[in-house]
Amino acid sequence: MVRRASPDETDRRDQLSPALLLWIAALEFVSVCAGLALSDAMGRISAIWLANAILVYFLLVNAPRRWRPILLAGLGANFCADFVMGDSITASAFLTFCNAAGILIVAAPMRLLDISENFTKPRSLLIFYALAAGLAPAVSACMSAAYFHYALGREFFSSAFNWYATDALGYGIFVPIFMTVRLDSLRKIFEKGQRLGTFLVLGTVAASIAVNFWARDYPLAFLFFPTVLLATFQRGFAGGAIGVLMTGTYLMVPVLVSDPNGPLQIHSQHDQIIIVQLFIAVTGFSVVLTGAALAERRRLEKGLAAAIVRAESSREEALVARDAADSANRAKSMFLANMSHELRTPLNAVIGFAEIMHRKTFGPLGHARYEEYSDLIQRAGEHLLNLINDILDMSKIEAGNFELQQECLDIRDIVRDCLALMSQRARDGAVTLVDDMPTVPLWATADRRAMKQILLNLLSNAIKFTPANGYVTVRAKPAEDRVVVRVCDTGVGIPADQLSRLGNPFVQIRNNAGASHEGTGLGLALVRALAELHNGTMKIESTVGRGTIVSVDVPAARQEAARQLAQTG
Repeated sequence: MVRRASPDETDRRDQLSPALLLWIAALEFVSVCAGLALSDAMGRISAIWLANAILVYFLLVNAPRRWRPILLAGLGANFCADFVMGDSITASAFLTFCNAAGILIVAAPMRLLDISENFTKPRSLLIFYALAAGLAPAVSACMSAAYFHYALGREFFSSAFNWYATDALGYGIFVPIFMTVRLDSLRKIFEKGQRLGTFLVLGTVAASIAVNFWARDYPLAFLFFPTVLLATFQRGFAGGAIGVLMTGTYLMVPVLVSDPNGPLQIHSQHDQIIIVQLFIAVTGFSVVLTGAALAERRRLEKGLAAAIVRAESSREEALVARDAADSANRAKSMFLANMSHELRTPLNAVIGFAEIMHRKTFGPLGHARYEEYSDLIQRAGEHLLNLINDILDMSKIEAGNFELQQECLDIRDIVRDCLALMSQRARDGAVTLVDDMPTVPLWATADRRAMKQILLNLLSNAIKFTPANGYVTVRAKPAEDRVVVRVCDTGVGIPADQLSRLGNPFVQIRNNAGASHEGTGLGLALVRALAELHNGTMKIESTVGRGTIVSVDVPAARQEAARQLAQTG
């Protein structure tokens, strides 16, 4: 039974914890306040704007049904921070609305295209950068610049450019790093087997920073780029992000503390921050694209490896199937050869002796030899009939057209009838048949004709492979809800490596001298098939030189049916 979740349960799953919403609000408030603290005196536009990137990250990693509380918490904190930092209620509300517009322009299309969390593919990154460095900051910049122009008298294009640059850099630097770097990947690169390599790679980044520090009068910042890319190649997104953080910290700290010896001291602090962010953004863009390309390559390599494994497996299966088909074809060829011999022998006897009798070679039909020949004709005909019946029964079983006429019967009666039928053949081979059946009835639910076929085939095989003065014993006993019949012989036995082949159609086992006995190879296959039709099994145990035991089990009759049959019998 499948129970559908109630509306209350669905609502509870969709709700975010108050602690998370408080954390989002705190991050937004602190980042807005920090950004506004670095804003220029003229334009009231921050040089670093992390707040929008934080909200975009939380929107992308959550389902749209959770966006409302996230936006309320984050934008509410944005409004409060603007107001605390000196903006009027109207200005705080309008600037918060401008930020909200840019945030949704980035997040909504990413979610609609179902690529919001897949920043490891180049296509997803290109769409993100098109939104984050294009439409989103452009729209919010025009809206805010219009407000600054009409409400505060600021120059429109200058305000729009400053807002656009700050907003686009915030999106471009932080969102890809937030989306691609995970704590588990950071832990992995500092595991015992990876730690030394990680420190060596990050050491190259530190070395490029040291060179720039000691030779600050020379333009050597280009050294950062190859070392950070090396970290990305060796340690993926996590290594590249640490490299960007190290170089960005080295470049940003002198700017924030107004170091007179910094490499960009000839520019204003606002311009220095923009230049450093632009450098970090370009480096970060290269890191993220390189990491995405490497991740895609790893995915393709895994897919290729899996495809190779599947191809190898399919090839092996095809080879096994081909070998099985070849074996089946060889078995059928052998069967046809054996069958032609088996059918030709009784037919030759029938035709030959019938022709002698027809021509009256030895005189009138009352001659004694004609009686012998008629007996041989009868035996050959019966043998031929049995062969044909075996073939037809096997064909019916394979086609699913063999119907059992199940009844409650005493297995002892079937065994005694079959022993009587095989007694002459046993005498001809000087083999002794032993009836080792219990004195009490063994009631089973089975098809009488099928059970006779099973026992006759087993007795025929046992007599055929038992040398003169040997014994063939038939036993039966109850086993839980089954009746188990065993035919044991003291014959030549079967090699262990050939036991698994027995019971397959057309398979014959050769003796130690390499010769095979007469037969079609259908006997044991028919026994197994008839046993399985009774929901039973056939088991073969054999030791070379000591003999073979073949066991077949069939369902035991219910006690009520057996009791009624015993009373009526």
